[in-house]
Amino acid sequence: MTVHTATFRILALSSGLSTPSSTRMLADQLTRETAAALGADGTQVEVSTVELREYAHDLIDALLTRFPSERLAMVIEQVRAADAIVAVTPIFNVGPAGLFKMFVDVLDTALWADKPVLLGAAAGTARHSLAIDYALRPMFGYLKADLVPTSVFAASADFGADTEHQADAQPLAVRVRRAAAELATMLRARRGVAAGADTAGDGAGAQPADGDSGADSTPADDGSVPTGEPARPALDAEFSDFVPMGQLLRRG
Repeated sequence: MTVHTATFRILALSSGLSTPSSTRMLADQLTRETAAALGADGTQVEVSTVELREYAHDLIDALLTRFPSERLAMVIEQVRAADAIVAVTPIFNVGPAGLFKMFVDVLDTALWADKPVLLGAAAGTARHSLAIDYALRPMFGYLKADLVPTSVFAASADFGADTEHQADAQPLAVRVRRAAAELATMLRARRGVAAGADTAGDGAGAQPADGDSGADSTPADDGSVPTGEPARPALDAEFSDFVPMGQLLRRG
């Protein structure tokens, strides 16, 4: 088994207003499962959690003056340095807490661009369960964050439930593990791409042997790949009938 030495830095942002809070409980579950998924192969994971309620006055001052305080600047730097953000907010009136939105408004939008973000939300009732899709995803989509496909909403009844008869159709722990696994996969893939880019120069000057242009010049039996087109990687069975637009246009 290969043991990786590079450390993943995960930053959790919790905007719960009470102590303790269900928002912080959900953030802790998400970061714990993400660290477990990333650390399964020996990878080092560093998890930090920021309670935004502790910076409420700093956020208001920053909005009014356009200058963050020294302690808020340290949190902003944590966002910049993190490999991924776990952002969890309580839901009030079908929207994120004002504290959460203030933090987003204070930050430079460029900090979120291409940043992996796992979204979570907590509320007293499942009636707010669509708030992530209607309020949070559009906001982070505008910020160009790289959102994890699965987000996690937790109502009060979800905490402590372990069967589908106690809470949602899928227990909270199952949904948390799925979202954490997706974030771990996303981070590994991004790091793998970066590592591949670093080593790509080793063969950059190599030329195809015997006049080989690097393209697959052998057509498929059904003629679907014309001579001279680059060979495409094998597709999953689900997409086995996929035909590139260029070929569709030529067929017409």
